[in-house]
Amino acid sequence: MTCFCKILLLALVLGISSAPVAAQAPLGNIENLTDQQLIILMSQYQLYGLSELEMEMKAREKGLSSDQITLLKKRMALLDPSILKEINSPVKNVSDPYEPRTKPVIKTAAAQRYADTSTAVLRPYGSAIFENENLSFDPDINIPTPQNYVIGVNDQITVDVFGVSDITKKLKVTPDGFIRFPNLGPVKVAGLTIEDARIKMRNALSRIYPGMANGSVSVQLSVTQIRSIRVTVIGEITRPGNYDISSLSTLMNALFVSGGPNAIGSFRNIELVRNGKTISFFDLYDFLLKADLTKNLLLQDGDVIRVNPYSSRVAVKGAVKKPALFDVKPNESAADIIRFAGGFADLGYKELIRVFRMGARNKEVISVKAAALPSFKLVSGDTLVIDQLANMFTNRVTINGAVYYSGAYGINEMPSLKDLLLAAKPREDAYTARALLRRLKPDFNPEFINFDLNEVLSGKINIPLVREDSIQVYQISELREKYSVVVDGEVNRPGTYLFSENMTVQDLVLMAGGYRDGAALQKIEVSRRLRAGGNTQKDSAVYSLIKEINLLAEDGNAGELNFKLNPFDVVAVRKSPVYKEQIGVTIEGEVIYPGKYTLAGNAERISDLVKRAGGLKQKGFAGGAVLIRKTYRDISENDAALVNTKANLINTQSGKAAVTTSSSDTSIINDLYKEQKPVGIRLDKILSAPGSAEDLFLVEGDVLKVPKELQTIQTFGAVNVPKQIVYYEGISFKDALRESGRYSMNASRKNAYVIYPNGQVRKTRNFLFMRFHPAIRPGTEIYVPAKRPKAKLSTGEVVGIFSSLTSLVSILIVLINTNK
Repeated sequence: MTCFCKILLLALVLGISSAPVAAQAPLGNIENLTDQQLIILMSQYQLYGLSELEMEMKAREKGLSSDQITLLKKRMALLDPSILKEINSPVKNVSDPYEPRTKPVIKTAAAQRYADTSTAVLRPYGSAIFENENLSFDPDINIPTPQNYVIGVNDQITVDVFGVSDITKKLKVTPDGFIRFPNLGPVKVAGLTIEDARIKMRNALSRIYPGMANGSVSVQLSVTQIRSIRVTVIGEITRPGNYDISSLSTLMNALFVSGGPNAIGSFRNIELVRNGKTISFFDLYDFLLKADLTKNLLLQDGDVIRVNPYSSRVAVKGAVKKPALFDVKPNESAADIIRFAGGFADLGYKELIRVFRMGARNKEVISVKAAALPSFKLVSGDTLVIDQLANMFTNRVTINGAVYYSGAYGINEMPSLKDLLLAAKPREDAYTARALLRRLKPDFNPEFINFDLNEVLSGKINIPLVREDSIQVYQISELREKYSVVVDGEVNRPGTYLFSENMTVQDLVLMAGGYRDGAALQKIEVSRRLRAGGNTQKDSAVYSLIKEINLLAEDGNAGELNFKLNPFDVVAVRKSPVYKEQIGVTIEGEVIYPGKYTLAGNAERISDLVKRAGGLKQKGFAGGAVLIRKTYRDISENDAALVNTKANLINTQSGKAAVTTSSSDTSIINDLYKEQKPVGIRLDKILSAPGSAEDLFLVEGDVLKVPKELQTIQTFGAVNVPKQIVYYEGISFKDALRESGRYSMNASRKNAYVIYPNGQVRKTRNFLFMRFHPAIRPGTEIYVPAKRPKAKLSTGEVVGIFSSLTSLVSILIVLINTNK
């Protein structure tokens, strides 16, 4: 173990807080330390969690030289973070001002009404400065030594002799207050300012440096390592106690590290006591309001800072810039306190404030006018409440609606309704025959005054305006139903379109993207609303007026094309009866030419499709062919609603929950359109007898699948061993069950059925005590359903039945005995 480590362990055993001996160990020893030994050194010197500047200052306090600190920084930068995690963090000394402080979190309460006299949400003015994480009053040690700095024990003084003679010495002030310069002897400097010490050293050095007298040799003193001092903070402080701080620290530094005044501590009566005498009173408001730190004195070892309780404190609430609790001096008035609060807010009511005061027996309310604020004296516990301006205008009139410049106007500039209309400029689409003026009567009940815009603007009538008058100018389009027209049928974008004057059928068709390919131009219908004319009140059997347009007619084509529409007309473009779109079907599997085919007409059958596909391949199994057809074709939203209703009915009858789905949802229509089901066909009989009843006509989307010849059958359900079985000629239903281990215990034998490869289903038939099973073909699937479990009677049900039977027997016995 190196000499450095031995000295460090000795210091740990003896409990020495500083390590002057270790500080003088050779620099090579720090380089040779292991990571674990270095971490122990950091723990002993409390170098965890500090900034670079704080760590340097702390290390200097512990006696390390500048070279050792530089070397220590390099070693710390190379440490493995995983090793740091394994070592417990050192316990921080709460009295150390350079340790990171945990700031209390300020929780802002909900805003209260200005008239509320509660001060629970207010904090003393100036308290936030001690809770601001971005603010620090740590002294700056990287500055020239102040000339008024008083040298003390453990300060390191650099004496720089320059000129004809050149020598520099770093000397530490001994506990007796002396420094020892070579060949000179001890010189007492403790208690002197840095300038007084320089003069004293100059006089002392003149004995060994004669050049001091003629100026050829000069001397300069500076403090290269400052000492720590201990001060005591007492009174109404958040964390009272003793604190070791830098000798460059001021009174504000001590207040900051101790958390500032507590809830009853004064921010304006803070004493600095030195050697038993009060040398200064510090008022924090001087700093907060005037940025004055003249009384923020440098502290000395043994100083006592006493925070006195407040003598007079008032609350300022409401419409001020900084609501808070303020300490009040005897010569300060309400005007001064409002100035401390930043003055009135922009919305503050400045003519009168209310002061809530704690009287001798009851609470009091004092109304103070603005002129009396400078002379109004406050009492501790007063609450000053500044109200907001009332939400009322003294000269406002408003205009809204069909004008270019709507909003509020001043009645002083717009004394009459005509002036206001000329300023707001009615729009061209304004309804001029009637507008509305809403006015508040003296009792604030509203009344309506209607007027004609043309009469007012022409000066025919003159209506003076009153405060809070509100004018509404209506828009023509707001007073009628929104005009629209509808186009439906064979156009690219059917729907509803806004109506315009002189709109024709051709204009509407162009807006809808033009005709579709299948449109019948000779069959266009325009239906028009039936409007009553004159004063007739009779009912009519006619619902609407129908106009048929034939754009292919040789005569009158231009007139028909330019037929003018009225609002709410419905234009229907019909589909040509001879227009047909291609219909496609698919054939898959064992045919010569599988794929998609387009039907030539509506009379094409299954046999025709097989013939067009080149017939079956040699391995094609006609008996297993199946036709897959869409369940729903050409469905609309109404069809979807019908299907949804049927499905809910089936679910209700089967005991399932009904599905509530909107029938207008297009996803339902898409799902129904994609739904397919197999159709049981016998392709072998269809091919042997084309055109027969089994030879179905094909429809759009049909898929014909022809499988290869199947050589197995399968069993499913309530059999002991469901499996695939090799098919052979003559195999029966019972043979297949025998191969599958026969029925299981819960099998429903009478409900067994088979499904043939072509989709046909055959069920077991029962007659008396005999069962007739369906025949087995290649590819047959045998299904044996399971019996439904029977619900067993509970104990209560059994007891109930037994009690009922017992009662019935007892009644019968009584009746028999009665008849005897």
